[in-house]
Amino acid sequence: MIAETAKGPIEYRLEGIGPTVVVLNGGHCSRESRFSHEKLAACGFSVLTPSRPGYDSTPSSVGETARTAADAIALLLDQLQISTVDMIGISAAGPTALAFAQQHSERLRKLVLESAIATAWDEPIKRRSRLLFGRTQRLTWAVTRLALKLAPKLTVQTMMRELTTLPVKPVMQQMGQHDFRFICQMLKTSQSGTGFMNDIEHYLDSLDGITAPTLVMYSPHDSVVLPKHAKRIAASVKNCECYEVPADSHLIWIGRFSKDVWYKRLSFLSS
Repeated sequence: MIAETAKGPIEYRLEGIGPTVVVLNGGHCSRESRFSHEKLAACGFSVLTPSRPGYDSTPSSVGETARTAADAIALLLDQLQISTVDMIGISAAGPTALAFAQQHSERLRKLVLESAIATAWDEPIKRRSRLLFGRTQRLTWAVTRLALKLAPKLTVQTMMRELTTLPVKPVMQQMGQHDFRFICQMLKTSQSGTGFMNDIEHYLDSLDGITAPTLVMYSPHDSVVLPKHAKRIAASVKNCECYEVPADSHLIWIGRFSKDVWYKRLSFLSS
């Protein structure tokens, strides 16, 4: 669906009936990217998944910074006549979720941050991202999908080296078929649009003023979003719970502890 707001069109998916949970997917996520959050619709929630600015049919002009992107979400809620929500910010969507919590606190009941960015991006990562996911992003993803088709195991193993601080061989050995399919589907549905070039510049100087109960879930073995991100949120947000997930990588939604993540999130939102 497309909502026409004062800032421009915002693409979104709305599923289920009940209190609304806004799910902000992370970097490189398309409308087809699914990380299991949609299953909240079977647990008595409405799940609203907007395409963030620069992704799918939501243009970057809707909100190029974390703060303007947060304001755009508020406009989407106005359009859909939704007064209050819970919000889940995933990975690169962390700054937008935090900005929404600051700027629209009266509309936010609870905040969940999952492997979420909360500090400035390192310059080497930004330079590499501009090279791979700027103007050449379509070529990058086309080559990735071709590699996935020709050598799926090697492609997944190469990606996992970027997502974990652990030796990749034992991580791959512990990976079940469901987990492997999850990663393959994630790669098949990934795209950067112009959104990821926005994401790498997103940073909030201050996290003051966030009053909503907040749950931060992170892995100590995440090489993309280091524990310092969760620690910054915990130090700034008074009503915050940090939940360390002993997952093997950035992808806390798969593996041996994925059920713990699911039930922790569900318990937090349901209480």
